[in-house]
Amino acid sequence: MVMTSQPVKRRKKPFTPGTGHTPEHVAGRDDVFDVLEDALQSIAPSEVREEDGLLEHDSTPPIVLTGPRGVGKTLLLTWMQERAQEMEIHVARLAHAKDVAAGDAMGRLLKELARGADKKALKAVKGFNASIAGFGFGVDLRDDPADGFEQVLRARLSQGPLALLMDEAHHYQENIMGFMLQSGQRLINEKYPLVILLAGTPDLPSYLMNIEATFMTRSEKIYINLLTTEESKEALSEPFANRGIEVEPAALEMMWGLTDNYPYFVQLVGAAVWKLLPKDDGERRVDVALVEQAKVAISRKRKYFYRDIYAELHKGKLTSHALRAAETINRQQDARAERETIENDLRKSNKELSEDEAMDIVDSLQRIGFIWQGEEDRMEAGIPSFFTYLQAKKQQAETENGG
Repeated sequence: MVMTSQPVKRRKKPFTPGTGHTPEHVAGRDDVFDVLEDALQSIAPSEVREEDGLLEHDSTPPIVLTGPRGVGKTLLLTWMQERAQEMEIHVARLAHAKDVAAGDAMGRLLKELARGADKKALKAVKGFNASIAGFGFGVDLRDDPADGFEQVLRARLSQGPLALLMDEAHHYQENIMGFMLQSGQRLINEKYPLVILLAGTPDLPSYLMNIEATFMTRSEKIYINLLTTEESKEALSEPFANRGIEVEPAALEMMWGLTDNYPYFVQLVGAAVWKLLPKDDGERRVDVALVEQAKVAISRKRKYFYRDIYAELHKGKLTSHALRAAETINRQQDARAERETIENDLRKSNKELSEDEAMDIVDSLQRIGFIWQGEEDRMEAGIPSFFTYLQAKKQQAETENGG
């Protein structure tokens, strides 16, 4: 079991806002780390039979990790990559293949799989024409890319366990994702030591429904979003406490009040306060005055973050729809609404919207991270404070237009 309540590693800068790196102290993800650890343990080299390179038991089904931006998905992929490498499990980690030609995307994928592999074993893969630099083999993508991918994947797995990590998976081309998942599941069923992790925004499940991979309904699903108040305070205070730096209770309350329990903001606040601490070896303390001083930088960076999301809404012509969705959610007693309720309200406010268009709008709002569908299958704010920002932008526009 991996206990995230323990610091990962003592770092010079313990807070890592927006980098995708694992911060020194991760709070609130114990259950997720346990799932990832169990998956890797299921394909550990010690579990692989010497005679045929297969497992005695079944490995973990594909894992689907979803959550809005800034809640720690990339952090978890980075942790899994580092942990796999510690266990001598090969890692193929792929970025999204959006707007990349099919051949280029496949070439990138195969190179990642081949990286670090034994050339002799890989040369046993037959029927390839397009070369992969350094290995003397390739795949003719115009012929049968799916079969070519599976041959390379089999050859790679013959050399040992593999963790296939796919970030921003909702951006992959559907045809490529389809045969990757089909091949991967087939090899998992044959007891090859393979673990697959897909990470993406809350619309990833909808994207996977469009792919002919019905077995994904049996995948391991992980949903992550905001931290609890206790978890946020823990993530803020522990890095200071580990260095013997006192955080006054009132200062911790003020820091927490700037986070919205949003993991990215937790790291942002911690980093801003850390930066202002005296660098000498004398007594260092986080007090209200220090946090008050850090608020200027924190507020500025939060506005930059909001501005980027707002620009995406504006570019996608989604601003008015986002406002309507926010109003629908805020109208509910627990600030959560059924997806169908939001879609119906969108159509009521715009009679020209079809049912399919309303569904596409909700998918787009999820993709941006404005809203998300959690474990209870009800929609809620991806970043609650952004609702307030969006409403303020609307009022500002109305004032400027004399409304």
